[in-house]
Amino acid sequence: MRNEYFENETAEKTFGFKVIIALVGLMSIAIAAVRLYKTITADVMIDPTLTPEPLWYNYTTIVLVLVTLVGLYYTWKFRKMGVYMVIISLFTIIVLNPEFDLFKTLAPLFTLFIFVGYGLFEIIPKWRFFK
Repeated sequence: MRNEYFENETAEKTFGFKVIIALVGLMSIAIAAVRLYKTITADVMIDPTLTPEPLWYNYTTIVLVLVTLVGLYYTWKFRKMGVYMVIISLFTIIVLNPEFDLFKTLAPLFTLFIFVGYGLFEIIPKWRFFK
């Protein structure tokens, strides 16, 4: 007989599961919105002493946020691939950061922390329902 750690767990989406998915989704959209704004206003420099951000980072971040949102959708549909997509794409955004910047580093890092730190409290008990 197989021993299950969470015997009373059901495949029903709890309020905490919904909150974590919504929070990570909103935070990811905020990261993409800032990157999109920086891309659009890249030619308008307020302070000429500042160096412009590399456009490749903005485009890559936007693409990786889209991968994160697709991963959240798959997580919502109880697919293991979705959990891995979210973690890997947010970690890649952090690793690709060309220089330390408050929003470039801390926002994706905090989003990853929310998903892994708190999200797994909702995901791990339901892991046997993931395909």
